[in-house]
Amino acid sequence: MNQNPYAPPGAATPAVTVPFGQPQPWTAGEALTLAWARFKEFPAVLVLAYFLNLLLVVIAGQIGNVPMLVGAIRPSALASVMTLGGALVGQVVAAFLQVGTMRIVLDAARGKAPELGTLLGGGDRFLPMFLLNLLMFPAIALGFLLLVVPGVIIALGLSIAPFYVVDAGMGPVEAMKASWEATRGQRGELFVLGLAGFGLSLLGMLMCCVGWLATTPLVYVAMAIAFVRMSGLGVVASMASPQAQPPASSFP
Repeated sequence: MNQNPYAPPGAATPAVTVPFGQPQPWTAGEALTLAWARFKEFPAVLVLAYFLNLLLVVIAGQIGNVPMLVGAIRPSALASVMTLGGALVGQVVAAFLQVGTMRIVLDAARGKAPELGTLLGGGDRFLPMFLLNLLMFPAIALGFLLLVVPGVIIALGLSIAPFYVVDAGMGPVEAMKASWEATRGQRGELFVLGLAGFGLSLLGMLMCCVGWLATTPLVYVAMAIAFVRMSGLGVVASMASPQAQPPASSFP
């Protein structure tokens, strides 16, 4: 019998194998509950991976400012170019580490013990992820310029595109299209999950920012669970009936 990857050790519950693209029912509350269970199993790897990700991206992004900070050069056109160059390096490093981070949270979501070394194994999907980030940012920014609501809808519709790049091997445009289709009728639930994630992140920051190192990976795992349910990729177990329909949404 297949085992539920989200169940506690020793708990045998039915699992459902679904073909790629066939969605499963899910809710924000369920995703967070399952994410919390997974976080308690693998806290060290999830927290340390997020911390290293954050640290390395910050360091990379500040490389261009080091000469000015140590007084080697003064503010000038050259310093501005170096700052921009450092920002670009930061984005490159961020995309590289994002691939590894996605794989770690996907492993945790599916009940597979994540490994810290996975964080540095994103070279194979780095370029598609970097290009995806370049495409997504202006699309979402333009939406927010159009009175905010379109930006929220676009952000929700493209929210699982990075998972498609990493987990399904898609290119950036293909991943954006797949995310947009997969989130149809699900964006209301994603909005609820986003609000809950924002609340958890805010709570983590109030705990002298230390709690942020735990709440952010928790939210990432919840998003990974939502992706697995919406994409139907892999073996997952549903708390609802496998025949149940995805939750309705007021979002288009």
